[in-house]
Amino acid sequence: MSQLSEQTKPAQAVPRHIRHFERTGIASGSGQVSALRIVCGCCEAAGYVPATAALRQGEPAATIAAFGAHGWQVGATPAEDRCPACSRKSSSDRKQTTKGAGNMAAGPRKTTAKVATAKGAAKTSVITASPTPTEAPGIQADLPPQMGRDDRRIIMEKLDDVYGDNAYGGSWTDTTVARDLNVPRAWVSEVREAFFGPEGSNPLLDRYGQEREEFERLHAGFMAARKRHCEAHDQLVKMAMDISKKADEINRLGKRVERELG
Repeated sequence: MSQLSEQTKPAQAVPRHIRHFERTGIASGSGQVSALRIVCGCCEAAGYVPATAALRQGEPAATIAAFGAHGWQVGATPAEDRCPACSRKSSSDRKQTTKGAGNMAAGPRKTTAKVATAKGAAKTSVITASPTPTEAPGIQADLPPQMGRDDRRIIMEKLDDVYGDNAYGGSWTDTTVARDLNVPRAWVSEVREAFFGPEGSNPLLDRYGQEREEFERLHAGFMAARKRHCEAHDQLVKMAMDISKKADEINRLGKRVERELG
């Protein structure tokens, strides 16, 4: 009885890696609230949960549990995150694969067994094709935050300062502007394309790319020369050891000549 109880105990949760989620803003009523964002590593759908004080100050496991409560499968890395729809699809695929493997391993059976298997497969197909359950309230897996009038005005003011002559100035890009304003990059790209122009080439980034390319070329040449130098050094050391060994043999032979021939 005790062994049966031990076998039926729920498996202990496996410790997960510490995860960090992007903090962004989402529209809520007439204002905007801070939220934590997760992106599906399969279909790239986004989901949000309000960044409450409990989530901001608590352990990462609390945030993972908040997303999990709405059907998200949080992986060890962002690439392994799955939205509710992809999570259900993955679970269904695994069940079908497991059942198919079991039927193949069982081998040929009596006609009645085949009929039963066919009925079971048909039943499974009906269950799989059943309507998708309604998503849990409180999270949207495919609705990104909407840009408000104030958001657009703030982004335009920032672009007025850092964008000119059909290109960003300094080290600014869509990404750095979005990070500076704590808004989605897509918002910045939308405003820039509509009112300013293409992202264009950034002179500072172009210079950085050229300097880095030149450095990598010089570094590669240095490493090749160093390798040749080390190989030549090893050859010289070997030659020196061979010469020293030969000198010792000659000295021993000379002493023998002195002893035997006077």
